[in-house]
Amino acid sequence: MITQARVASEPFPPEPASVPAARRFLRAFLDGADRADLFDAAELALSEIATNSVLHAHTPFHVSAGLRDDGSLRVEVLDRNSQLPAQRQYTDTATTGRGMGLVSALADDCGVDPLEDGGKIVWFVVRGGVAGDTDEDALLAAWDIDLDLDIEDADDPARSEVVLLALPPTLWLAAREHHDALLRELALHAAAHPDQAPPAHRFAQADLARGLISTGVLASLGQAQADAQAHRTLPPGHPSPLPDTPTHLDVRINVEADVAGAFAALQDLLDTAERLAANGRLLARPGLPEVVAVRDWACEQAIAQLSGVAPAPFHGAHDERFTARDAYPNGAPAVDWDASEIAASSRGAVAADDANRIIAISRPLAKALGWDADDLVGRRIVALIPASLREAHVAGFTRHLTTGQAHALGVPLRLPVLRADGTTVECDFLVEQAAAPAGRRVYVAWIEPLTAGRNAQDDHTL
Repeated sequence: MITQARVASEPFPPEPASVPAARRFLRAFLDGADRADLFDAAELALSEIATNSVLHAHTPFHVSAGLRDDGSLRVEVLDRNSQLPAQRQYTDTATTGRGMGLVSALADDCGVDPLEDGGKIVWFVVRGGVAGDTDEDALLAAWDIDLDLDIEDADDPARSEVVLLALPPTLWLAAREHHDALLRELALHAAAHPDQAPPAHRFAQADLARGLISTGVLASLGQAQADAQAHRTLPPGHPSPLPDTPTHLDVRINVEADVAGAFAALQDLLDTAERLAANGRLLARPGLPEVVAVRDWACEQAIAQLSGVAPAPFHGAHDERFTARDAYPNGAPAVDWDASEIAASSRGAVAADDANRIIAISRPLAKALGWDADDLVGRRIVALIPASLREAHVAGFTRHLTTGQAHALGVPLRLPVLRADGTTVECDFLVEQAAAPAGRRVYVAWIEPLTAGRNAQDDHTL
């Protein structure tokens, strides 16, 4: 707790407007003490912590600021959600998950103190200027967060083990970034439309479930990488930044026996966010069907296993339902785009929208792939992607939709394409983004088949 002589504090409701209000409170305190030199670093650090409280704690929060005898500033943010902040370890292109690292870079010291009566205090200290010399490992140590999943007694009857068999790590890592973007947007939408908002405790439950799964996956993935079981998913030369991963992971998560409701809350809130996104009510785009499928499977496995059902593996993103016409959740509308030039092209060309649906394909390319062009239109682009590369495609495209980063656009590539008879043909690619209506995206791939088809069973050698 702050014990300095010069102290100010103020409560704030759990709504987005409280973040700038907290900054104004801090500026007024520092201006009154003639210590405006501390404000830049302290403002950014407080913004991150207050935003996390609004988005994840869903309780009123209390900001306290105090100047100590040595001239340093200590700021505390107290909320009544007992879940501690955790390092997210997202990719470089992620649009979320960097709050703790930013606070560490800005502050000279930081930490979190659990409260005996429920809740926590997140705090930081600034001594002047920007610290900039604290790395993420030091932050993790300062916050005293243990990511070891086995710290609890597995024999405790109040705890239970959930096993996620054959979880696809490449797909899940992309999916969780999309989930977090959706939930962040949903929280902001709920604050602006309180009459339509899910109960605050459901957000807290969803955060708990999301953290349990993600922590378990990251721990298992780290162990697989340390054991040299990870490998590159895409062929050599592909510019994708996807990390090396094993084909699948068996993830074991030790949880409280009564947390099934948290996994149900995560599933329900993501369903709500997907519907809003499909209707253009959120900034985030709806998730691709494989992304929805893997989170549904993970949540449903946790709920089922906590009621005594045996684990069942994820069957992969290779299900034929993902290649069917209009296989897209929540009725996302097709893009309004003139596809006549692609359809009439004498070159190999295919156009797809941001739902990954084929909106046009040239007849020469369709014929080379053993399809009728009219039968391909409306199917998802994964109908042309070999099974061994499908999860990597969905993961990469999901990250593109979530972050805007595009590593394969405008880059000549050579990749196999799946033919209607199950064989593959090596092709030269060039993918470009075309002009599209506001808020939507269209992609055109110029594709030149190079060789005769080969058996799709050889895909694992790619």
